[in-house]
Order: sequence, then structure tokens, then C-alpha cells
Amino acid sequence: MAAGDIVKQKQIPAVGCSPTNPLVTLNNDYYFRVCFIDPFQGTVMANYAVNELGAKTAAVIQDVTQDYSVGLSKYFIDAFRKLTGNPNSIVEISSYNTGDQDFTAQLTNVKNKNPDVIFAPGNYGESALLIRQARDLGIEAPFLGGDTWEAPEFLSIGGEAVEGAVFSTHFTAEAPVTPESDRFLGAYRQKFGKEANAFAALGYDAYMLILDVIEKVGSAEPQAIRDGLAQVQGFMGATGIISLDENGDAVKSAVINKVENGRFVYLTTVEPEF
Repeated sequence: MAAGDIVKQKQIPAVGCSPTNPLVTLNNDYYFRVCFIDPFQGTVMANYAVNELGAKTAAVIQDVTQDYSVGLSKYFIDAFRKLTGNPNSIVEISSYNTGDQDFTAQLTNVKNKNPDVIFAPGNYGESALLIRQARDLGIEAPFLGGDTWEAPEFLSIGGEAVEGAVFSTHFTAEAPVTPESDRFLGAYRQKFGKEANAFAALGYDAYMLILDVIEKVGSAEPQAIRDGLAQVQGFMGATGIISLDENGDAVKSAVINKVENGRFVYLTTVEPEF
């Protein structure tokens, strides 16, 4: 978001790998992205809570210093209330700041409300600590989050406490979605000796999308690239089939993963609603 005014002023097209806040591309003809955005991600997790877990009430714990966490929380809250048909279905909204280590006060409030599920999008470090402290307090409700949880540190910091945590993400090596997924995964394994995560795949897609546009328009001039990006429909990426809408946002599927036996396990893929 901080770069937005600069690329717009200099008229240099930019393609973001994983910025999910809707404001990144808003009113900016030079900013595009290959990831889905928070309204979709928040709605996906609200749908999972209601339809898969049977949740009728939820608590939200957000990092108020993070646009990502606040935005994702808002979309989850709106979707959850709509899905349950109950304006009072969100029983608690608690906040903390990036860098906090003690979440006792927030978790005590949540425990007193006894929600069916807890939505807590935030950085992997604070989120893992929060879940550990919740389990220490005897809170047994499932924890749901967003794509920032997909980091090895989430597992190492959270340990057994994060078992069963569920989060939305952009890609999983367990469920390749296109032939390009297989090509990317094979090349990544050969070079790095391990499986690629969602952010590696998104970086690949951003680069390959730009390259594809340059080749199609036959020019590396900024304006020609921008105009080509604005026309992208059905690009086959590693993370899925990518079409860019009028805002430069990717319309594509989301993946839901779960922590099982100390690793991220694929649960399902959710398609966008047109």
C-alpha cells in the first residue's frame, strides 16, 4: 500500500505477490496482484465455520496495528453474521498490538463468552503464542486464521497447541491445480530440496504473469505492460487460473489447510462466486 502512490505517479506497473488488503489496488490503474483479496478470504473462513464446523457463535481476536488483521476480521464478521442470520452471533471482539506477548486479558474475555469458534488472523508469531495461551487457559474452541499462518515458525512456536488450527491460503503442494503447478513444484524441489509454500508459488506467478504479458504485447514499455495486465483473463499459474478484474485483483480459488501431526495438511479448495 505504501508503494501505491509512487507507482501510480511514475506510471510504472506493479504486480503484488501476496498483498490481500482491498485498498492495495483501489483507484490505482498501475497496481495489480496475483492473490485473492481479504473479502473473499474472510468469507471463505466464515463459510467454513458455519457450514463445516456448525458454529453458531464466534469470537474475533485481531491485531489492531495491522491493516491485514483488521480487514480480514471485518469481512469474517460481516459474513458470519449474514450466514447465521443472527446479528449477535459475534459474541466478542478483542484486540492486541503487534509484538504483544501476553494475551491473558483478551482470552479471558473470550472464554467467558464461550464461542463455538475463534477467528484470530495475525502474524504467525503472535497467533501461535495466542493459541498456546488459550489452550493453557482451557479454551477448547477451534481456531481459524488467514494465510499468514502458513510459516514453519507457526508450528515451532505453537507446538501441540496449534494442532487442529485451520487457515485459508493460496496454494498447497498437496493439491496441484494446473499443469503449471506440477511444473513449478518439480523445479522448486529440484533446486531447493523441499516443497514450495504458497508465497513461493505466488512469487512465481507474479513473475511469470509479467513475462507472459511482455511477450504478448511485444514490448517492455511500462504503459504497454500496464495495458496488457489490465486484459489478463485465464492465465494458467501455479496457484490456479488467474483472471484480473477491473481493480487489478485476481479472481481465483482459495485453499483451506489444517495443522495435523505438526504439519500443514490440505483440506479443500474453495472457488470464488461469480
